Amino acid sequence: MWRYIVKRLLWLIVIVLCVAVLIFTVLWFVPGDPAKLILGTEASAADIEALRERMGLSDPFIVQLGRFMRDIFLRLDFGTSYVYKVPVIKEFGIRLPRTALLGAIGLVLNMVFGIPLGILAAKHRNSFLDRGLLVISMIFSSMPQFFFALVMVALFSLTLAWLPPFGIDHWYCWIMPVLSTSLSGIAMTARHTRASVLETIRADFVTTARAKGLEERVVTYKHMLPNALIPVISDLGFHLSGLIGGSVVIETVFSFPGIGQYMLTGISSRDYPVVRGCVLILATFSAVVMLIVDLAYGFVDPRIKAQYVNYAAKKGGKKK
Repeated sequence: MWRYIVKRLLWLIVIVLCVAVLIFTVLWFVPGDPAKLILGTEASAADIEALRERMGLSDPFIVQLGRFMRDIFLRLDFGTSYVYKVPVIKEFGIRLPRTALLGAIGLVLNMVFGIPLGILAAKHRNSFLDRGLLVISMIFSSMPQFFFALVMVALFSLTLAWLPPFGIDHWYCWIMPVLSTSLSGIAMTARHTRASVLETIRADFVTTARAKGLEERVVTYKHMLPNALIPVISDLGFHLSGLIGGSVVIETVFSFPGIGQYMLTGISSRDYPVVRGCVLILATFSAVVMLIVDLAYGFVDPRIKAQYVNYAAKKGGKKK
């Protein structure tokens, strides 16, 4: 099993390094001069050139890339924002916990509501409850997050004046952002759980457990559910990555001061240190989430355990 963990950790490092090289390369080819952005349009050519020299922008591409990789991975220096004049890592310390908390709340709601609804629909297949859940889940899963967010702002803020359209000063300011990020996830989790439970409910071990006279509650939660949730674990991991990576839209609609809004501001103002840092942080977060999902999948799924146990046994037999 340790071989499986080490393999996934090595892939995580490779992914983060590739993302860092890719985002630096893309922004290096984007038209625009950071020195002009900092000094403004009224700066003289001599001042702009002097600033370019101090920032190292006149160096070859490979030199700038090497310096960027060194600063990021050895010094944890993401640079200073051209617009805010504040170190990017300092803004991350303020904004990243908010985005992570928003995504974590959405994930918890997905698990608390999506999984039980999927199990309930599967246990009452083809009933009115099952069909109604399928229709509702299809509506929410196909509705874009930004559209649902705008509808909630128009209804609960502008029309009813129940909730504030922006800010995080009070707990109720989080209601609409959380609902916007979690409703589609709850719908998809419920559908995936229903499909997985329907596949597992016909398995031989479930039939055997019922034949032994076990209570239906024991059959469901002890025998059927652990096996049915194996594919759902991957779906939850993908959804959490989507919540964090797709926070740009929700944070922009509700003026939520998180990483997504910070990155969008950096893109619109060509604030390259902010864009590079945000992309790298979000990619790293998504890679870590998928690493955790892979490890959980490896511990839950007996087939993966058996694969590496058999490999270790064969390797030990060859040494003898």
